[in-house]
Amino acid sequence: MVPTVPPAGSEFEVKLALAPNQLNRLRRHPIFAGTRTRSHLIASTYFDTPDFALRRRALALRVRKEGRRYVQTLKGHDVAGATQRPEWQAFVAGPAPDLSHPGLHEQLGDLDGQSLQPIFVSRIRRSTRLVRPDPATVVEVSCDQGAIETPDGTSVPVCEVELELKEGAPEVLFEMARTLNRSTPLRVETRSKAARGYALATGGEHAQDVMTQRYGKIDLRRDMPAEQALASILRHCLRHLLANDQAALKGDAEGVHQMRVALRRLRATLSLFKAMIPSEQREWATREIKWVAAALGDARNWDVFTTYVTPIEEVFVADHQVARLHDSVQAKRSAAYDSMRTALQSSRYTDLVLQLMTWIETRGWRQQTVSEASVQLLAPVGELADALLERHHRKSRKLARRFVELAPSDRHRLRISLKKLRYAIDSLQRIYDAKSVRRQLKRLSALQDDLGTLNDVAMLDALLSELPGSAADDGVTARAPALIQGWYGRVRAETEAEIGKKLGRFGKMKPFWRPAGA
Repeated sequence: MVPTVPPAGSEFEVKLALAPNQLNRLRRHPIFAGTRTRSHLIASTYFDTPDFALRRRALALRVRKEGRRYVQTLKGHDVAGATQRPEWQAFVAGPAPDLSHPGLHEQLGDLDGQSLQPIFVSRIRRSTRLVRPDPATVVEVSCDQGAIETPDGTSVPVCEVELELKEGAPEVLFEMARTLNRSTPLRVETRSKAARGYALATGGEHAQDVMTQRYGKIDLRRDMPAEQALASILRHCLRHLLANDQAALKGDAEGVHQMRVALRRLRATLSLFKAMIPSEQREWATREIKWVAAALGDARNWDVFTTYVTPIEEVFVADHQVARLHDSVQAKRSAAYDSMRTALQSSRYTDLVLQLMTWIETRGWRQQTVSEASVQLLAPVGELADALLERHHRKSRKLARRFVELAPSDRHRLRISLKKLRYAIDSLQRIYDAKSVRRQLKRLSALQDDLGTLNDVAMLDALLSELPGSAADDGVTARAPALIQGWYGRVRAETEAEIGKKLGRFGKMKPFWRPAGA
């Protein structure tokens, strides 16, 4: 009988991508002084059914040759940035998978091994060292360089360093990653080789680079401690952010938008749990999140501007002034994207992500004096959720009064308040009745969309003033801005009327978290 490898349990690791020309520089970092390097080639073949049954179950099955032996590994899906992934390993007789091993049946059910076929292969040159940053900590550092290939010949390069905690505290692992990032530009890589291979197999060479991801739902329970719910929500927001940064870097407008949504949700979560988080920690996180949001802001604004102006360009297709305005807008958009890329490729962005990961995984908010607010971290989130939502709801209702009379700044505050309420409901919805939540989210979403339209129209005026030739005394593009302002003046009036009606319904709607009769 083929022996079984001892269970690997769960990995705790951080994966960081870097440019191939920076790999040798990273290897020479003083942190590796005195360590011995083991280098070897790794060829791992990943298997699945023709209809990707394993992928649908968030599983990846590979067979890797190690010396004269073959090792079969089944891995579960990733969990945000630093990954803790369930893993099952066993020696097998040859290069094909063997599903008869104990422990696999529970995961794979009645999957027929005969239906499995090679989907892609990763060919990697790996150099590994054991680093002891302190007497209590051992970190295995693996530098991987190579490629992932599919049977039809498409491939994608791989260049990354992986830090896996063998012994010690997670915060030491993160601090090591931050130290390396300060000397060599790194990027947190949340995608496993399996995820990149599947993207390559299903969408072609560049599909994985522009794939965007929406927020999704978080699996919370009413009896879950509040701090566990906080960690789950923050981790989910961070994963949402990282899942879209590569698409943003490639110039994908939806990637930029989803990153901004993730950042707003992070800030909304900090606001929702404000009383339980030390003020200095919340202020640091908010400041750095605002910095990233500002770096993305101009790119998003010019994307929205382009969306609004396109219908006008299609109607006035022969108008030279409209064409010149189009060229000016694209130049502004290009410059904004260049600025955004500089920020996302900076050590500051990676350091922010690593610090947030440290804070979440080590429960950094516990570093505070015991108080009435701090002990709520241990209370069931179901006991606190009603009050948290009620606080945001009352603030929104107060701001919504006499909407027509509100100054632009107050309308902006209302829009942000409703957005925070919606994000809070999004995050906590699993602990409430699904039907009631859906109904209220639908109304909030429609109201938020209308307020967003008003904000976009106001933004058009501001952006028009930044374009060359927009002044009334300049005949180059002066008529084009007037066309845009006239076109969307009607949109503004119609939207304001709709918002008034929807805010009325919002004020009369009974929140689902209030008990019957309240």
